[in-house]
Amino acid sequence: MTILKSLFVAAVFLILSTNAFSQEKSQALPDDPLYQAKREMETAELKARFDPLEKATLHTNYAKERLAEVKAMVSKGKPKFVEDLIKDYEKDVSGAMDEINKAQAQGRDVSEALYAVEKSTKKHTEVLTDLLGKVPEQAKPAITRAIETSKQGRNRALDVLNKIQRGELPIGKPEKVGKPEGVGKPQGVGKPEGVRNPEGVGKPTGIPGRKK
Repeated sequence: MTILKSLFVAAVFLILSTNAFSQEKSQALPDDPLYQAKREMETAELKARFDPLEKATLHTNYAKERLAEVKAMVSKGKPKFVEDLIKDYEKDVSGAMDEINKAQAQGRDVSEALYAVEKSTKKHTEVLTDLLGKVPEQAKPAITRAIETSKQGRNRALDVLNKIQRGELPIGKPEKVGKPEGVGKPQGVGKPEGVRNPEGVGKPTGIPGRKK
């Protein structure tokens, strides 16, 4: 089943890579038949990336896309889609910061990615706050929760940026810096192996005293 699913994702990725179809699916909304293909494409794009900073950028972009979809669904009078879209938005904000943390642990310079998250989440808070007064009552808890998520994401990014600027965290560091592995007292250094006090060392034997 896993192999089949992997092949399916790969096939979707190849099919959706054509420009015409890719542009069409990128504009698909949750009530559009192509929307599932759009989300499969996003999943495939994430799986195709191994660099945590590239993944952080994708998560940041996807979070923005989820909010655009929320706005569209509210405008179309379809608030039933809001809850699931907000959940996905929250996952992407958290995912962006998690990938940035991975990159930082590798000694990478994460400043640019942090600025992107900070700028995006600040805008997200403004968009969501504006939406809060436009959605029906059943959608307001999800919007309120998303506002808190965007604020927390921005605060996390700002906190790390401030620590970097104060010198509390390095901008980037070589990997595995520290005491080189195996460095210490060299093995076998000291008294050479097999060397000990010669046997019988003391007053030489066979040497007579001075004859008087």
